[in-house]
Formats: sequence, C-alpha cells, structure tokens
Amino acid sequence: MQGNKSPLTAFFLSFFPGFGHAYLGRFVRFVLYGGSFFGSLGIVFLLGTNGSLHGEAVVILFIAAASWIINMIDMIVSLLNGAGQQRPASPYGADPGMSPGWEASQYAYEQQREKTRTILLSFVPGVGHMAMGMLQRGLAFLVAFVGLLAITIFISIVTNTGSFLVFLLALPVIWIYTLFDAVQQLQRKHRGETIDDRPFFEELEEHIGSGKKNKVLAATLSLFPGAGHLYLGLQKRGLQIMGGFLLSIFLMDSLRLSIFLFLMPLFWFFAFFDALQQMSRYERDQLKDQAVVAQLAPYQKWIGLALLVLGAYYLFDQVMGTYISQTWPSVYREFMKLKYNLPTALVAFVMIAAGLRLVFGGGFKAGSGSIPSEAPPRLPEWDKEERS
Repeated sequence: MQGNKSPLTAFFLSFFPGFGHAYLGRFVRFVLYGGSFFGSLGIVFLLGTNGSLHGEAVVILFIAAASWIINMIDMIVSLLNGAGQQRPASPYGADPGMSPGWEASQYAYEQQREKTRTILLSFVPGVGHMAMGMLQRGLAFLVAFVGLLAITIFISIVTNTGSFLVFLLALPVIWIYTLFDAVQQLQRKHRGETIDDRPFFEELEEHIGSGKKNKVLAATLSLFPGAGHLYLGLQKRGLQIMGGFLLSIFLMDSLRLSIFLFLMPLFWFFAFFDALQQMSRYERDQLKDQAVVAQLAPYQKWIGLALLVLGAYYLFDQVMGTYISQTWPSVYREFMKLKYNLPTALVAFVMIAAGLRLVFGGGFKAGSGSIPSEAPPRLPEWDKEERS
C-alpha cells in the first residue's frame, strides 16, 4: 500500500461490499466480500428470471446480507486500528526523540487517527463524544436520539396512528448536529483549548439567553421545516411553515392525495433555503418576522368557516358514525360512498375553479406578483422650465 488513504472514502466505499477494501489495497477481501454479496444477488436474479425461485432465495439473500454486515464490521474495525494511514518511520540509526520532524509527523498521524475514530463512532449519536472523554455530553445526545425514536414508535403503536411517525424527521436533525459537534469539539481539543463536558441543552440555553444564534444549529434545525425559523425568533414565519408542512402530510394521508406528493420535496427545499437566507439576514441585522402567506389575512373569516365545517364533519363522522351504522345501515352505506368520493370531488372542483380563473379571469393582475410596468421617463430640469 503506497501513501495514505482517506479513511472516510474507504468507509463510504464499503457500502458496496469489497470496494472499500480494494481502495485500501486489500484485494483478497475485495474478492471475498464482493463475490459473496454480488454473486448471491446474481444467483437470485438468474433464478427469478428462469422462474425457479423458491425457498432457497431466503438462504441466498441471508448470505448476501451477512457478507455485507461482516464487510462493514471489518472495515470499521480496520479503520479504528489505523488502516490506510502509514505510521511515520523513525530515521535510520537515530533516536526518534531526537528528530523534530519525526515527532511532528507522529503527532499528525495520531491526530488523524483520532479524528477518524471520532467520526466513525459518531455515526451512533454520542459515542464519539464518549470516546473523547465527554461522557455527559455524549449521554445527552444518545438519550435524546434513542428516546425520541422509542417514544415516537411507542405512541404510534399504542394509538395505532401512523401520523406520529412524522416526528421521526427530527432524528436526522439530532444525528447531523451530533456529528458536527463531535468534529468541532475534537478540533478544539487539537488546538489545545479546554472542552467542557456538559449537556448540549445547557449551551443552547446560554445561546438563547445571550441573544446570539448558532448558524450551524440553525441550519441543522432547518432540516425539519419551520424549526430553524423558530430558533431565529421568526415565530409567524416558522409556525406557518411548520404548520403547513404537517397539515400537508395529514391532508395527503386522510384525503388520499398521493398525486401531490411531488410537492413535498419542493416545500422542504423552500423551507430549508429560506432558513439559510434568514440566517444571513440575521448576521446583517436585517431580520424581519414576515408571514409567508400574508395574503391570507383578508380571508381569515372564510378560513375560520372552513375550519368549523371540517370540525363538524369529523365530529359527525367519528361520533355519530357508529350510531347511524347501527340504526340506519342503508343511510350509512350511502354516507360511506359519499365520504370516499368527496375528497376527490373537492380537489377536482378547486382545480377546475383555479383553471377557469386563470383562463377567463385575466390571470395574475399587476401588483400581485406580475412584472410592474415601466415608469415614465423623468424629464430634466431644463426641459421642465422650457415646457412651463
């Protein structure tokens, strides 16, 4: 093996069994892991195309999964032991302690090895902090991640409601922030600064009390739409974005509007990049809490009426539905048919009304988003005097 190899490159290549080991020059492991994984998948594919795939497919897929897991474990253990990094050799015939160049190379080698170990262990939130000796901070991250995962799944199972699983979107926020925080704490350690072993929520409380905002934390919280805006103090904008995102998920689930799922990534990207833009305005002291949809303010009465109708509908459906099904079965059957087709009919009506408005209503008027007309040219002063 010639030269140093990037441990992170080797780690990510290992998601394709054998490729990470080939990058490190371990061609025997490349053939072993790659052959067992891709060979097993190839056998399953050939058996499936021939129509002779039966119970043996489970055994073959188990072999492929086992080879992938062993490949990853072997790579992680190897990287933690310094694979891919060459330890600097001491000068021939000299005391290593008498060579300043060797000491610098040895120190850089140990720093790179510690950085690799911390990043790899931080894929489990908090473990990288524990490896640096920050037990309290690491436990806080680990409990926050595992606790949120456990309580979300528990509530979803107990209530038999899949809507609670949307809170799992907070897990990538915690994971990414934990990874960045581990790298940041390690850099402080390498610079010789003192690192405080205290839970992250204590630092968050200090940031909120001082009025200063952390750009990395704001960007990380923005992975959940609206959370970054709330952290920056944009209550109106953040609540509108978060409420719109959660309401969209609920409506698409309850009204069977899966055709509009392509809008969710657009919504997410808008919320994320808007939070980054607001953070840049915060650094220039130009932050303003402006609502995203300020045009809805004149229609608040209609919105309130729609909420009242929806509340009455769900009250009738959930409370009176059982009684009607037992008393008037035929009426309840007709109601269920109407309930099934009503969401599609309402969405179709709204789309038709919007289309007619755009076609026959003149489209978007000036002042509501159209390009403003050019202002008349300004006359010079001498021309004004001559005209007068």
